[in-house]
Amino acid sequence: MEKIVQNINVDLKNEENAKIEGRIKSIDRFRGFCVFAMLIFQFLKNFPSLGFLSRLASHSLETGIVILPGMTLADIIAPSFIFAIGLTYVLAFTKYKKLHGRKMAYLRYAARALSIIGLGGFLATCNTILDSFSGAGFDGVDITFIVFSSIFLACLVFKLITLIPKLKNIRGISTWVLYASLSLVGVLNLIVAGIDFFTLVGNINAQVYGYWVTLQNIGMACLIALPLVECKNWIRLIVAGGIFVLYTIFHQLGNNQALLDVVVHGGFLGGFGWGAMLIFDIFLADTFIKNKALFLSFTALFFAVGVWSTFFFGNINLGSCSPAFILTSVGLSGLLFYLFHLTDKLPHFKFDPLIWWGKNPIIMFLVEFFVIGVFTELAPASMLGNAPWYIAAIEGVIAVVALTAFCYLLNRKKKSISL
Repeated sequence: MEKIVQNINVDLKNEENAKIEGRIKSIDRFRGFCVFAMLIFQFLKNFPSLGFLSRLASHSLETGIVILPGMTLADIIAPSFIFAIGLTYVLAFTKYKKLHGRKMAYLRYAARALSIIGLGGFLATCNTILDSFSGAGFDGVDITFIVFSSIFLACLVFKLITLIPKLKNIRGISTWVLYASLSLVGVLNLIVAGIDFFTLVGNINAQVYGYWVTLQNIGMACLIALPLVECKNWIRLIVAGGIFVLYTIFHQLGNNQALLDVVVHGGFLGGFGWGAMLIFDIFLADTFIKNKALFLSFTALFFAVGVWSTFFFGNINLGSCSPAFILTSVGLSGLLFYLFHLTDKLPHFKFDPLIWWGKNPIIMFLVEFFVIGVFTELAPASMLGNAPWYIAAIEGVIAVVALTAFCYLLNRKKKSISL
């Protein structure tokens, strides 16, 4: 047993060294920007007195900043995060496969995808618990999620304890225990999401469990893309196109757009739309590595076709993950990343907060939820929705500075938990 643990830790050390070598700063910054925007926007949207800053975080066409038909500025953040995943998905898988073998690589990345779904389920469970303070009760599904989430919390504490240098010999085991516990939440989440989908097919006005947030779409996209990780790039494009066509047919039939819009971002079936998006992103990532000019041309083409498709498929709609949203988001995310790519040619400085933000997304999601999430749930209206602009500005600055300082400390101490 001791020898197995030693081998795991040697492998983890080799993997960490491999990640450090040859990193592309623009990808790190782009990922950091996405994580920062996803978390800070959740905070800013609670302060209407901030005007433009509050509107940055709004997905509503009435209050948000509309940039395209049916699309606000906030709508591009989650697709951009998926694009950041696509940029390193194949490279990271290949490195892991060289260190651990093909079987372990597929196991790790399947667990990773389920863990992202599980993390979304865990955060949704926390919201359910918070809602109970206002008198809402628990049903059987709620209780099951609470039990599974409690197991995950215990495993997370175990993982954090093993960050102590003296316990580094069991760090590898703690990582897999964390994956296993969170994957269980993810499997439960997929089952419940599937039940919700078939319930809505039978009656669009039916009551559903609703354990679905943005993270589940991201995790499901990773799961759908996994079988294509070692395929030729043209095969990825064909498969992504096939998924996109089938999803488009379903989306456009009858009242299906309204059905998909009931659950956040299309729910379970919408995950296939997000999966097509990620595979398109992986295709563009491979193109970026081989030919920057061709990458720029393809991303511009996706964007143009996406906007043009609104004349046939209707407005860009994040809620149902509409076909126009998929194509436009792929192109717009690629163009945004290319702007970050241009920063690689600029002088580099030690003060690089976006890189700090990008290194610990799982920790930052949890910290943001428990610190800012609990604050926004429990704080009086005078400190949130009714807060004057100067109070809101002070709270916003404190949140940004405190979270960025926390990211800096994690980076300086080289502490990280990643999925």
